Amino acid sequence: MSVATQHELGILLRNIAESLDISDTQYKEAIQHYEVIGKFLNEEDSPIAQYGPEIYSQGSFRLGTMIKPITDTEEYDIDLVCELKELRKERVTQKVLKDMVGDRLKEAEGRLFRKLEPGKRCWTLDYAKSTRFHMDILPAIPDHDTGDLARWVGASRASTGILITDKQVREWQRSNPVGYAEWFKEQMQVQLYERRLEMAERLRASVEEVPEYLVKTPLQRAIQILKRHRDRMFRYDPDHKPISIIISTLA
Repeated sequence: MSVATQHELGILLRNIAESLDISDTQYKEAIQHYEVIGKFLNEEDSPIAQYGPEIYSQGSFRLGTMIKPITDTEEYDIDLVCELKELRKERVTQKVLKDMVGDRLKEAEGRLFRKLEPGKRCWTLDYAKSTRFHMDILPAIPDHDTGDLARWVGASRASTGILITDKQVREWQRSNPVGYAEWFKEQMQVQLYERRLEMAERLRASVEEVPEYLVKTPLQRAIQILKRHRDRMFRYDPDHKPISIIISTLA
C-alpha cells in the first residue's frame, strides 16, 4: 500500500469515527443531569446522605469511546456508578444496597427524570425522548479487600476498587472503573497530550484549558470504529455481541 493510499485511508477512517461522536451539547447535558442526581442523593433529607454517595461515570462515557446509536430511535446509554463511600459490606447486603439507592431515586421520579426502572445490576433513569439518552446507575460500595489486586496493579490503583450489586450472583462482584480508566489513559498519554497541545495552539490557550473530552486519540477512534462494526455485525444476534470493555482492552 502506497503512502498516499495509507494517508487517504487514514482520513476516511478518521471521518467515519468523527461521525460516530456524541455531540458536545449532549455530552454537557448528560453531565448536568447526573450532577443534579448526585446533589439530590446528598441533600439533607436524603436517607443515604450519611454514607457519602458519589456519582461518577464509567465505561465508554468515561473513556471517550461512546458512539451514536445506529438509528434515530435508539438512545445513548450513559453508565454511572453511585458509590456509598462510607458504607462497608459487613453492614449491608447487595439487595439492601440496591434498594437504598433505588428508594431515594424513586423520590425524584417524574421530577428530575421521567421514569425509574430496575435492572440486573443497575437502576435505569429514563428521560424525555428529546434527550435521546438514558442513564444506568450502578449502586456500589468501596472494596477494602484489595490485597491481591494491589500486588498486580499497585496499591494506588487498587484503592479505587468497588463492590457492586447483581441480582443473579450471590457473592459481591468486584469492579474498578476508575482504575481501569486511568490505566486506559496511560496507554494513550503521549498522543492525548499532543492532541490537546495542538488544540491549545489553535485556541491560543494552555493545554490545561483544553478538556480531554474535546480531543480523540487513534486508540479512541479505533475503538469507536470497532464498536460500530460490532453493533452492525451482531445487530440481529445480541446474545453473542462482545461487550465494549473487551473491545477496548484488546485494542
